[in-house]
Amino acid sequence: MRPEVPARDRAPRRLARTREKYPRSAQLVLIERRVVHEPVTVELEPGERHPTPAGFWRGTRFHGVVRVLERRAELGATYLRVLADRGCFDLRRLTVADPRTWRTEARWELIAELAAIPLPRRSP
Repeated sequence: MRPEVPARDRAPRRLARTREKYPRSAQLVLIERRVVHEPVTVELEPGERHPTPAGFWRGTRFHGVVRVLERRAELGATYLRVLADRGCFDLRRLTVADPRTWRTEARWELIAELAAIPLPRRSP
């Protein structure tokens, strides 16, 4: 631990515990717990070709994204299934065009809360 960095500026330990709980070698079974349709504010990783979320704000709580599990694109929408430090979630990025100016605007929504169950992989 670095004593020169104040505790409020250190990264939360929660992210490390989430990585330990869901290792990359484990397969995840996802079960939809609750359907929600809430607008969220997403913070994106800089310099990426496809917008990869670093985390999102749900109300006043920040959920840091640990891993993007799945990405699916449809006309006018992109769906992301993410593993965050506070659980698993389905996010939707809608692209809406203004009918007068034809300028597009992206909106993010939280569409589902998921429960993740890790299954260890068996070696053949």
